[in-house]
Amino acid sequence: MQKVRFSKLAIFVIITSVISLFGIDLEALSPSVQGIYNSFSINVWNLSLVYEDSNLAAGLRFYDENLRSESYKLGFITMKRPIDKSYFDVLAFVGWTNGVILTLGYESYSIPTTGFERTYYFSTNQVITTDYSKVWFALPSIPIGGGTVGPFSLNYEGFSLSKIDVTGPSIDLKRGFANIDALQLSFIQLGSIYSLGFFVFPDKSLEQGATINLGWDFDEGKVVGILGGRVFIGFEDFRFFFSAYGTYIPSSSAIKYGVWMRFLSPIQGDLIVQNSSAYFKIKLSE
Repeated sequence: MQKVRFSKLAIFVIITSVISLFGIDLEALSPSVQGIYNSFSINVWNLSLVYEDSNLAAGLRFYDENLRSESYKLGFITMKRPIDKSYFDVLAFVGWTNGVILTLGYESYSIPTTGFERTYYFSTNQVITTDYSKVWFALPSIPIGGGTVGPFSLNYEGFSLSKIDVTGPSIDLKRGFANIDALQLSFIQLGSIYSLGFFVFPDKSLEQGATINLGWDFDEGKVVGILGGRVFIGFEDFRFFFSAYGTYIPSSSAIKYGVWMRFLSPIQGDLIVQNSSAYFKIKLSE
């Protein structure tokens, strides 16, 4: 299986550094970089350069975002808080390869917090879809009889990439952390492996912690264990979440693993690797 080369990320860093030296406002240019399977694109303002499996193309990109807010009183001051955000991103390109990339997304900032982002990639050589979703909610304790059950909380995040041919999905990484009273549970899907277990050393938001899971590998047809975790890392202004999960199956002589880096600032986006297949999408944060 072909994969996106990580060295191409360096191209984006070099380009943005050179632009900064000439005093050009990066936010006005809205630079971003995206890699999907064997495709790679650099976007500056509405112009794009697309590389797909040794084929080059040029394109036009259009992006629009709608952020809704509500007003509320804080003493004598009127404040605004965001409610939700919807956006779309479409890129049409022509050259040695022709195609369209369409991204649709939505985020809700109320509780429960939800969001999704779907990308559809159509070209003369391939069809690819990606799907990202997240859910976070918390509920108070529920009185039952003379006692209570709860409180409850859930933090779920998942990503999948499918290439429309006989190979099927090339990336499928999902994790869910839950608290039910004092019981801390975790769910991890790593490709064909589905597992349940325990979530230890969590924070209250269930964004960080270690997982110890037992599951079933449908490809190997056997019980497997999964170890991993998620941690927040910050170096001054550079902040991101780092997740890693893996299992070793002796009969296959290989480690099945998944790594997910979710960048917060000064860049936003994801770098996801599963069993040597990679996806990344990065842009400058606002």
